[in-house]
Amino acid sequence: MAKYRVMKSLLAGAALGALYSPAYAQDQGGVRDDIIIVTANKREQNLQETPIAISALSSETIELQGITQTQDLSGLAPNVAVNGGTTNATASVITIRGIPTNADETQGFDSPIGLYLDGVYLARSSASSFEVADIERIEVLRGPQGTLFGRNTTGGAVNFITKAPSEEASAKVKLGYGNYNQKQARIILNSGTIFDSGRISLGYMYKKRNGVVDNILQPDKSLDPGGNETHAARLAFELDITDNLKLTNIADWSKIDGVPHANQLSGVGDGVFRPNVTIGGNTFSQVQPANVGGYLANTAALEPQCGVPLASVQRARLDSICLEGAGLSTDIIRGNMTRLELDLDTVTVRSTTAFRGWKNEIRGSDLDGLGTIAGPVFAQTSTFNGLPASITGFLVPPFSGPMNPTALFLQGQAVPTTTQPLFQARNDREQSQFSQEVEIIGGTGTNFEWVVGGFYFKETGTELNPQTFAFILDTNQAVFSDANFGPNFGPGLRAANTANGTQFRAVVQASTLGYNVRGESYAIYGQGTYRPGGEDGALGITLGLRYSWDKKEMTVTQNGAVPFTTPAERALNSNSAKFSEPTGHFTIDYRANDDVNLYARAARGYRTGGFNARQATSVANNVGLIPFNEEKITSYELGAKTQLIPGLTLNGAVFYNIYEDQQATVPIPIVGGGSFGTQIVNAGKTKYLGVEVEARWQITDAFSIDGSFGYIDQKTKEFPSTDVNGVVQNIGSAFVAGNSPSTTANAGITYSAPIGDGDTRLTARVGASHVSSILFFGNPLTSPFQQETGGGARTLVDAQLRLDDINLGGAEFSLQLWGKNILDKEYVSRGIDFGQLGFGSVIYGDPATYGLSLEFEF
Repeated sequence: MAKYRVMKSLLAGAALGALYSPAYAQDQGGVRDDIIIVTANKREQNLQETPIAISALSSETIELQGITQTQDLSGLAPNVAVNGGTTNATASVITIRGIPTNADETQGFDSPIGLYLDGVYLARSSASSFEVADIERIEVLRGPQGTLFGRNTTGGAVNFITKAPSEEASAKVKLGYGNYNQKQARIILNSGTIFDSGRISLGYMYKKRNGVVDNILQPDKSLDPGGNETHAARLAFELDITDNLKLTNIADWSKIDGVPHANQLSGVGDGVFRPNVTIGGNTFSQVQPANVGGYLANTAALEPQCGVPLASVQRARLDSICLEGAGLSTDIIRGNMTRLELDLDTVTVRSTTAFRGWKNEIRGSDLDGLGTIAGPVFAQTSTFNGLPASITGFLVPPFSGPMNPTALFLQGQAVPTTTQPLFQARNDREQSQFSQEVEIIGGTGTNFEWVVGGFYFKETGTELNPQTFAFILDTNQAVFSDANFGPNFGPGLRAANTANGTQFRAVVQASTLGYNVRGESYAIYGQGTYRPGGEDGALGITLGLRYSWDKKEMTVTQNGAVPFTTPAERALNSNSAKFSEPTGHFTIDYRANDDVNLYARAARGYRTGGFNARQATSVANNVGLIPFNEEKITSYELGAKTQLIPGLTLNGAVFYNIYEDQQATVPIPIVGGGSFGTQIVNAGKTKYLGVEVEARWQITDAFSIDGSFGYIDQKTKEFPSTDVNGVVQNIGSAFVAGNSPSTTANAGITYSAPIGDGDTRLTARVGASHVSSILFFGNPLTSPFQQETGGGARTLVDAQLRLDDINLGGAEFSLQLWGKNILDKEYVSRGIDFGQLGFGSVIYGDPATYGLSLEFEF
């Protein structure tokens, strides 16, 4: 705690320095914004002249603010939020303009947010790690990108662009240490120009930290929840084959061993009946959660240090928790990108060939945090175990009470128990992808600039996900009912069962999900911009078109206790489907003057269909694997990019989106199987009305402020659910979009100026990012713990204090003191509603973290 107070004081001093340090006198006319170059249109353009809602983070911003992973982008751009995963260290849920990536990480779903590394599409957000890369900038494109970044980008796209190898030989070394025993070492070597035509860059990074929550049952702090260790390497090579032909090859590899953040129970079923509700004049039943609270009230953890199980069920963040089944999650990510670029007099031809692979092994996920629970188990062969003989004696003639031999026998049998966790899982996943893209860019510097291209993508993936869980059965309702024993004996049996503490018993279940998936995609596209007044003309008209063809294949090998073995089962659990759709945009921009650029944009986006690997099938009822179709979004947007006064950049946009044929989950009754599964149907429709503002004001050479604000009003117009009569009805008025905050904002104050007589520069910054409250499960009928698993509004404050170009004995280095979430805000990063199983859980984000880094460059 003493270390924390010292660090907090230093960071507060950095914030005060940014607010109150005196500005150096300077002619205001000398202050100007740096020109930010982006490549959202496949060519280098000034961000202020690009008629797209785009945010760009420079390498200096990335380095200063410590942006090392996708989750660090949350709130830094308007209407952009990122939440963490559940069971592995690299997963995240990205939301742009109210449209999130999938919370379900099975590979039958594609994300509506496109994630790119140097323009290479990454199909799985879990299979991305960029910490070793020397990032040049990050571009966040908001809204459907149905032309140049066309595959599955109905919400937007995030493109990480890395630095090219330098023409000058150099070495950059970074060493860091922080709380939770965080250690980091990174080295980037540049060969400079070799043999007059080649350049090489080599990077390696090592990072490790302890967990942020104490697992009482794990003595190794590095294996506590939130602990991780990363090794990563990257090799980039450029070769000028001729004066106009360049070859670039980038290979990367990462291994991340981590323990996911703690999953703690935030709510359990209490036996209170959830009554039917009326929506739109129709009556619907609600999911009834199992009475887990009643079960836990009569059980105890085998480890005494874990305490009373029910005491661990709380919404507030726990500093310590009992995770008896938590195991290490290992992600291995590898990739290679080869790019050939031919620069002719009038056109540039670019070919990009890329391969990426991902392997993930989760050795154990403890999703209850209660320790090893021992409680009564339901066994059909011993239903009456533990009942007093005075009651069980009535069950057989001559009703002689305690003297009945059958009753005495039953009374003497011990109640069977189990140490089955509420929910525990393991996972083994693999994914590989290959992509080939060819682009031809022409007309640069003329009144008609154009791009045409073709894209091919192929993906394969597998998953084996064993799960064990306990369904808590209320035996007074399910077994000792009047229907089973009659009104004369039923009440007595229930009273006795309650008295001996075995009313609630665990039904032990095991299920495994296993599948193989394969996908292929083809697309052709073109975009042209015509400026009647010439290259610098005021009016610009842009038309972009893309046509995509997708094919998905899935074979589910197991979705239950045993694998599918018969020919009939295998046939019903294997299927393929094809999808295709035209997309694109029409944009008009008007450069009113050098400082004002206005634009209007109509765009159409598409997300391919696929298969739900968790869908139940039935041979008896001939219910096979059913594909779901593509989603489509239409977007209308008005925007302005301005620099109205010296040093002030102010950009804004208003948009209206109509999302149709959205993939919605509905139950499938399996009459012969006595159960039900889920099917994805294209029956959802949502309308979005939103506003975005971004600003940066360079008040003087030394002092600047920046910020952004985003707001979305979402209205679900259509969402299907089955009423009490078995008729599918619309519950859109009661449905809440999951993973979709209505408001995001950020603000920062930066002071940067030389100090002393040398070249040393001081930079002090404090910034805050805000994300409004969020629900992770939108359907109130099927989510009994919707509120208990939601995330409240959060405002996280970061601060940095940096000294650059420090000269000591002829050597130059940089020193940075940094802190994230310095006010130690407790916030929910992810929630899970287990519905009928009778409990919900939450995962909290990182507490306050801080550290010191030292950088050398020579």
